[in-house]
Amino acid sequence: PKGHIIIDDGRRYLNRTREKFDVIIIDPPPPVEAAGSSLLYSEEFYALAKAHLKPNGILAAWFPGADPVTAQAILRSLMNSFSFVRCFRSIGDLGVHMLASPEPIPNLSAEQVAARIPAAAGNDLLEWASSQDLAGYLDQVLSKEIQIEGALNPNPHIRITDDHPYNEYFLLRRWRSH
Repeated sequence: PKGHIIIDDGRRYLNRTREKFDVIIIDPPPPVEAAGSSLLYSEEFYALAKAHLKPNGILAAWFPGADPVTAQAILRSLMNSFSFVRCFRSIGDLGVHMLASPEPIPNLSAEQVAARIPAAAGNDLLEWASSQDLAGYLDQVLSKEIQIEGALNPNPHIRITDDHPYNEYFLLRRWRSH
């Protein structure tokens, strides 16, 4: 009842509104290499989203997976745009879930997170889980955190901007590497 879901082109919507949000969730269409998908992974989009976050707001983005260099470009752009970023491999290894905020993201235990989730949301979360133990499921999720410092490619040019949609030129990179 407290939520409001907006299904629209993310950039276009944020450019048209003055609203501020607690959470902005980005669920880009796969494949990551699709034309135009860079517009939801670029530093310019992240700047726009950050301007629409309330204090302690969080941007949540999912990266469904692609070649490792594209993953690095997406991560670098997020790190360049937000002061605080946490990443988690999804259960079943279906990509990476990224959380970003201008403020620190609390490092809560699975029990603390479970205590904050309304019962109906917990049931939804467990719909496809093999167990109905919410804290146990969340413990699995939190145990898959990626230590970004060791995972980030040191090359600052591997990033996504509106002028350099790195993920969309995967064929050129592949041909060059052979």
